[in-house]
Amino acid sequence: MNRLTCATLMILIISLGMAYPQEKQALEDERVKERLGFIENALHAGQSSAKVWWYGWISGYSAGAIVMGSLAAAHWNDQKVDPLTQRKVSDRGFAEDMLVGGATFALGVGGLLIDPFVPANGPTKLRAMPEGTSEERRFKLQKAEDLLRECARRERDGRGWMTHLLNLGANALASLVTVLAFNRPWSDGLLTFASGEAVSLLNIYTQPRRAISDLENYEIQYLGKQGTYLEPPGERRLSFGPYPGGFGLRVRF
Repeated sequence: MNRLTCATLMILIISLGMAYPQEKQALEDERVKERLGFIENALHAGQSSAKVWWYGWISGYSAGAIVMGSLAAAHWNDQKVDPLTQRKVSDRGFAEDMLVGGATFALGVGGLLIDPFVPANGPTKLRAMPEGTSEERRFKLQKAEDLLRECARRERDGRGWMTHLLNLGANALASLVTVLAFNRPWSDGLLTFASGEAVSLLNIYTQPRRAISDLENYEIQYLGKQGTYLEPPGERRLSFGPYPGGFGLRVRF
């Protein structure tokens, strides 16, 4: 083998050695793009319903707190005629109910603001991150995975036992205030508890849960997790709006 042939072989070997890492890097970058696209598309698809739910309940709770508080103030000095003595006596039952209901709704607003619903606004922050280079894309993928897990965690917590216990506690407290602080019969307290719990359960079971299935599918498809690919759940549509003589809430399944 002459020197020219040896030199040619050496150049070929070196070229192949340099090309392999570049090809491997390009392949890894394509996988990063694919995984990043999966997460971004999944989060974007669920963001609209998440915003409707979160801002809808904040608006509904806020409106309820304001309206009930105003009605409580307006009717606090109501009077009625006692059928036995024929004298005017205080009639605060309606005002007391409005005060308790308004306070409960105010607690609902506080709970939503203290623990924001990540799927509603998290995807917007993710889209703003740069992805012009492979390093930026890898960093963004890491953040995207963290965000998807955080969205799924928030959805699970929103339907978890702690949320149920907190709602039960708040509604039980409202019931006790009605009975003990306002000296009302226990039947009124039970009615207060039942109505508050009905609203709480409606809040819980209208909450979107798409990120839970999206995370499961991502881990199955890209991280080797064993399981069955899940179809995203159908989202419940929640809307608030005025109607003649009041304020309504509508849920579409």
